[in-house]
Amino acid sequence: MRTPRYLTPAVEQALATGKMAFIGGPRQVGKTTLALSLLGRKATERHPAYFNWDDPRAAARLRRVELPAHEPLLICDEVHKNARWRNLLKGIYDTEKSFRRIVVTGSARLDYYRKGGDSLANRYRYFRLARESPPLR
Repeated sequence: MRTPRYLTPAVEQALATGKMAFIGGPRQVGKTTLALSLLGRKATERHPAYFNWDDPRAAARLRRVELPAHEPLLICDEVHKNARWRNLLKGIYDTEKSFRRIVVTGSARLDYYRKGGDSLANRYRYFRLARESPPLR
């Protein structure tokens, strides 16, 4: 069983308000695990709503916007590796936002354009996931 991450409530709140949730942070902190947990307790990398840009099949489906019809939440993992990732997400968000939520995971590069004239302005909330410390005794 997956342990809920400290950012889970904040990510769920952003999604509930209609924003995309971008989860960035260093390698191996649990970004993908957190995102998959939002799809349900037993969700794995084979879930139809999980798109990992490192998988050529998933990347091709995402580029063609072949999205699963009855999945209210999409996970786009490592999509920032596509040079045109912001325009791709903007198009999906703008045409699907009434009935679909989007979580994007990846490195800190997700946040590079936050302060500029970003095509994603006002469409997402950025969260930085850090390694969790063990509880204090």
